Amino acid sequence: MQASNVLNYNNATGVNFFSSIRKNRPLSFYVGLVSFLMIPVFIFFSQIDSRTVLGINTWIKPIKFAISIGTFLWTMAWFLELLGDFPKFRDRVEKYFVISTAVELVLITLQSARGVQSHFNQSSALDGAIYSIMGMFIFPMIPVSIWMDRKFKLLVSKLDSRTLLAIRSSLWIFAIASIIGVFISARLAHSVGVPDGGPGLPLVNWSRNGGDIRIAHFAGIHALQVLPLFAFFAIRKDWKTTSVKIVSIGYALLVGFVFIHAMLGRPLI
Repeated sequence: MQASNVLNYNNATGVNFFSSIRKNRPLSFYVGLVSFLMIPVFIFFSQIDSRTVLGINTWIKPIKFAISIGTFLWTMAWFLELLGDFPKFRDRVEKYFVISTAVELVLITLQSARGVQSHFNQSSALDGAIYSIMGMFIFPMIPVSIWMDRKFKLLVSKLDSRTLLAIRSSLWIFAIASIIGVFISARLAHSVGVPDGGPGLPLVNWSRNGGDIRIAHFAGIHALQVLPLFAFFAIRKDWKTTSVKIVSIGYALLVGFVFIHAMLGRPLI
């Protein structure tokens, strides 16, 4: 399939998007689907299991990560399908994404079932090993996303300039957000000015009393969805590439702003 045909925004619908990634990237599609199907399972457990970790139900974290991982895999399936000129690279990267995110979700679920923290947990040799394994699988996301950008750079003449700019910008913002994730791991805490585990916003649990670096991490990684969606509307409205450039720069500045805001110990709300 030609790269230019996969992301034909003028004819794009939700149905042909999902049927396309199911047909062309079945590994990512079905593992992402399993991740989404785990959400009601985790919600069920949250209703029958009242244990808490850092002040919230122990099953909230798997719910959040199931949503994030399913969304990530389907987004990357879409991106990778555009890299048809590099079939070996595409297949290897897809396998890495699927394996690393599956390991992440399984270990987070395991720790939630045990009623202990999955992240920053060094309280025992087992907990430390689990957290180290998670980091070992997730850290390569940074070089892989930059490597993907290098491949997209070679497709300048094959993709709509708005699509290409949105994807390349989102990959770089994602890489920066991943570095922020490494920074959080190095601190063994995501809150600034207050201990982890205080009052937080519903579901996301971002601190309401102090800074929370997870906000910048969250905003940055979801550039992968936000910027391509904006490119979709830019193409539908026949806006110029400049519009995508402005929004991409603005989004990067937003990530930087919420990071600095958090480092000053200030809550988002």
